[in-house]
Amino acid sequence: MKLPYDDAHLIADPLYGYLRITLSRPGEVAEPDIIDNPWVQRLKRIHQLQSSWWVFPGAEHSRFAHSLGAMHLAGRLARQVYPTLREVEPGTPSLPLVEETLRLAGLLHDVGHGPFSHFCDEHYLQPAFGLDHEQLSQHLILNELGELIAALRRSPSGPFADGEAVDPWHVAYLVRAVPAAEAAGTAPIPRWVRLLHRALSGAVTVDNLDYVRRDAHFCGVGLGPIDVDRLIYYTFCTDDGLTFHKRALSSLRAFLNARFYMYENVYFHRVGHAIDLHLGEIFRPTMEQVLPRSPLDDLSSYRRLTEWSLFTTVEAWLDEPLHSPRRELAEEWQAIIHRHVKYSVVYEHHVERQQPLPAARDLTADEFHAAVVRHLPPHLRGLEFRVGIASQDPRPVNPFAGPKRIAVYDPATDRIEEQLLTGILEFVPAKAHLYRVFAIGREHERELALAARAALSEVEPQSSVNL
Repeated sequence: MKLPYDDAHLIADPLYGYLRITLSRPGEVAEPDIIDNPWVQRLKRIHQLQSSWWVFPGAEHSRFAHSLGAMHLAGRLARQVYPTLREVEPGTPSLPLVEETLRLAGLLHDVGHGPFSHFCDEHYLQPAFGLDHEQLSQHLILNELGELIAALRRSPSGPFADGEAVDPWHVAYLVRAVPAAEAAGTAPIPRWVRLLHRALSGAVTVDNLDYVRRDAHFCGVGLGPIDVDRLIYYTFCTDDGLTFHKRALSSLRAFLNARFYMYENVYFHRVGHAIDLHLGEIFRPTMEQVLPRSPLDDLSSYRRLTEWSLFTTVEAWLDEPLHSPRRELAEEWQAIIHRHVKYSVVYEHHVERQQPLPAARDLTADEFHAAVVRHLPPHLRGLEFRVGIASQDPRPVNPFAGPKRIAVYDPATDRIEEQLLTGILEFVPAKAHLYRVFAIGREHERELALAARAALSEVEPQSSVNL
C-alpha cells in the first residue's frame, strides 16, 4: 500500500506546528539533501538576532530555524497564487516546480550570512571585499548547491511535470532580484519568476512574515495580531506581480506596525545598540585574523566560520602573550560575551515622519557627533562618547513604485488602486529615527543630554512627531 507518509516528512516548529519536507528515497535527491548540506547546517550556529540574544535570554533561535520557516511560508504562498500566476503567464510550469523554486529561495535566502549576520556585512564583508550576504547566497546557490537543486524532481505537492527541473538561477534571482544573474551569460529570467520576485524582495515577504513573529516569540515580546494566514490568502498574481486584495488591508497595516514595534523594542534595543558599538571596535581586526581573504576566494574557511567557531577562536587568544594584539582583542571579546558593556545610553530621542522632508537628507552619525561636541561646555569637548542613529522605514518611502511597491487590488474597479493603500499608510510612519548618545560612565550625563538636545534642535524640524 502506498501511503502519503512515504513522500513527506514532518519537522516540528513552534510557529506553524509541523513543516512538511519531501522525504529522501534511495537514489533520489530530495529536500533533506539540501537542508542537511553543511552550508545550510552552519546556519544553526549563527543567531537569528545578531546581538539581541544578549538582551533577551530566550532569543537563542538560529538563522537555520528562520530559514525553514521562510521555506514553509514560501511554499504556502506558491500554492495560493499559482492559479492566478498561471492565468497571467500561461508559460508558467507545473505547480510543484513553482512551489519548489519558491521554497528553495526561502530556505537559502540567508545561506551566505557570516557571524552576526547583517553586522558582518556592514562591518567587514562590504568594506573589505565589496560583498554582502545576498551576493554570497547567490554564489552558494549557483556553485555549491546548484547540482543538488537541479537534481530535485518533486515538491511536497507532488512530482514535477516530465522534463522539468528547478533552475538554480531562478532561485538565485528570487533571493536578490537584480539583473546580475542575466549578465552572466545565462538565459533570461522567465516572466513567471519575475512576477514572484516580491515574495522575498518586497515590503511584505515570506522572510519578514516569519522573522517578525519568530523573533517576538523567542524574545517573549507581545505583539498585536499578525494574521499571516489572511495576508497569504488574499495574495494573488496580476500583471503587476504579487498583489494584495483590498480585504488584506487591515492585516497589512497590523503587520507593518508590528514590524515597526519590533525594530523599536528589540532590534534597536538600547543595550543591543551599545553592544553593537563595542563590537564594532573589535570586529574588523578580529575578522582580519580569522578570514583575511574574501569568502569567494576561500569558501572552505568561510563555511567553517560561525559564531561558535569565532567565540572558540577568540577565547583561545587569551593564552597569547600579555598586551599582544590578539590578547587585547580576546579581552575585549570576553567583556562583550559576559555583558560587561563598555557604553551606557545617556540620551535618547525618537523622531518619526509621515513623509520624507523635501530637499533634505538624514543626519549622519559623524554630523550628529560633531554637533554634540559643539554644544558641550568648552572644558568637556574632549570627552569620549559615541553616538548612534538607528533608522527604520516602517513602510516603503514610495510604496507605489520601485522594488518595495505594494500593489492593492479593488474588486469594485477591477484595478490596482493607490488610494486604498494611502488610507492605511496614514497610520504607519514613512521614516523613523532613534538618536542616541552613549558614554563610558554617567559622570557627564546631563551635559551630554543637553548638548544632544541642542544639536538635534538645529536639524530636526518642529513638525517632527516624538514617538
